[in-house]
Amino acid sequence: MGSVAARLLARHKDDVDLLVLDVDAERASGVVKKIGFGEARGFDATSGELERILKEVRAVAACLPYRLNLPVMEAALSAGCHYADLGGLFHTTKDQLKLSDRYEAAGISAVLGIGSAPGLTNVLAKLGADRLDRVESIDLVDGAIEEGGGEFGLPYSAETIIDEFTLPAMIFEGGALREVPAGSGVVQWDFPPPLGTMPAIYTLHSEPATLPETIPGVRDVRWRLALPPAVHEGFALLTSIGLADREPVETPSGTVVPRDLLIAILNRMPTSDEDAKDVEYLDVRVAGEKAGARVAATERALFTPPPEGMSAGSFGTALPITVAVRWMAEGRVAPGVHPPETAFDPQAFVDELAREGVAFSSSVDAA
Repeated sequence: MGSVAARLLARHKDDVDLLVLDVDAERASGVVKKIGFGEARGFDATSGELERILKEVRAVAACLPYRLNLPVMEAALSAGCHYADLGGLFHTTKDQLKLSDRYEAAGISAVLGIGSAPGLTNVLAKLGADRLDRVESIDLVDGAIEEGGGEFGLPYSAETIIDEFTLPAMIFEGGALREVPAGSGVVQWDFPPPLGTMPAIYTLHSEPATLPETIPGVRDVRWRLALPPAVHEGFALLTSIGLADREPVETPSGTVVPRDLLIAILNRMPTSDEDAKDVEYLDVRVAGEKAGARVAATERALFTPPPEGMSAGSFGTALPITVAVRWMAEGRVAPGVHPPETAFDPQAFVDELAREGVAFSSSVDAA
C-alpha cells in the first residue's frame, strides 16, 4: 500500500515533495526508482531515527500493519508532523483517539483509518446521514471480485487480514456495542454488476469504533466484508486448520509459530497489480427519515484499475490517504485526532477522489 500511495502522489509531483521511508532501504529505493520521483531512505525502527526523520516532513502516510500505528503516531507527535494511517481494527483506533488532546496542543492533526474501508466508507456514511433528517442505521459493505474468476491472492497486509478472519468482530446494534464471532452475520448482499450477489461477513473493523459517536441518533452500525471467493475460501481454510494460531508447534525441524510461518509465506507471494482486472465496490446504506417518510440513502464508490497499472483494491485503499496527507500538509485539517467522517467536508473529499478516477453514485429511496 505504501508503494501504491507513492505512485499516486507522483501524480502531484509539481506540488509535493516525496520521501519514501522503509526499514528496508533497498525496498524504499525500488519504489522511488520505479516511479521516477522522490527520495528514498531506510531507518532503524529500534532507535529514535524515525522521529528525527519525521521532523523533516509536513505529513506522513503510515501504510503499515495496524499494530505499528501507535508507535509511529507517537513518533509523528514528537516530531510535530501530521499523521494519517489506514486503520486500526477497532481497538487500536480507540486507543489512538485518546491522543487527540496532545495532538491538538501540539497544533498538528491526525486522521485515522483513511483508506477505502475504513476511510471512504466513513465519509460516505456521513454523506448519506447528511441527506436525512434522522438516522437509524448504517450498513457498510466492501465487495470485490477478480474478473474471470481470479486466483488466491493477498489483497492487503497479511497480519491484518488474518486478524479480520480470527478476532471477534464488533457491531453496534440497539445503541450498544457487542462482540460477535469473526465470519458471522452472513448476508447475501446485492452489489451492482459485475459483482452481483455475494456473501458478506462481519469482520473486526474501525467503522463501528467511531460512527456511533459521530452520527447523531444512529442505533445500528454494521460493517461487513465480501471478498473474492478464492481469497475468502483460501483464508478460511488456512485459519480453520490452525495456521493463524500463535501457540508454538514442535516439528522435526524445530519449534514453529504457525502464524509467523503463514505471514512469512504470504509476504513472499508476488503481487498481481500489473495485470490486475479486479473491481471493488463500497456500498453504504443509511436508513432513517426524511420529511416524515422512512427512506434509505445509498452511497457507492467503484474502483477499477487505474492507468498506472495497479489493482483496483490497491488504488482504492491508497488513494484516500494520499489526498488526506496533501490536505493535512496544506493545513486543511484542524489540529487533533479525527476519524475520516469528521476530518474533512465529505462532499469536497468525494469530489477530489472523483477527479482522481473514482466513480460515485448516490440515491435516496423509500425504505
